[in-house]
Amino acid sequence: MDVYDWLKVGATSSHALIFSAGVWWSWRHRNLMCLNNETWPLSRLSFNIRAMVETFRNCFYPDPNDRLVDRHIRWNNNNYSCVILNVDGSCLGSSVRSGFGGVIRNTFGHYLAGFSCFIQGSSDILLAELYTIYKGLLLAKDMSIGELICYSDSL
Repeated sequence: MDVYDWLKVGATSSHALIFSAGVWWSWRHRNLMCLNNETWPLSRLSFNIRAMVETFRNCFYPDPNDRLVDRHIRWNNNNYSCVILNVDGSCLGSSVRSGFGGVIRNTFGHYLAGFSCFIQGSSDILLAELYTIYKGLLLAKDMSIGELICYSDSL
């Protein structure tokens, strides 16, 4: 059996989700080893495979017994009558990758601007959170915003 047939059989079998996730994460790990000289323990690969399978199942095979519930979501400006910057930073565990993002909205919740970025070579959550605030303030300054409230979940 050649590789094409092997992939076709695996991707159409009763274990297609596990097979596909296993192939993806094996390929991803191989690239990390070759390009970044980074290796992961088998437990991390197994966790990533199981998590991806669970995500696939939730997306493509939803539980028919789950009821859809309407959720009414609205913008909360906490009675401030100015522009609001919402920011958040993120780190992926012990890996050397972190990122951040933010959104600027007016007092009515209308989108004015947004941003996101990765921070290479860092897994420091405090750096990610602070850098997010810094980038948001620079963007607000470039937009000539005079009065600004900043919301962050960690500082």
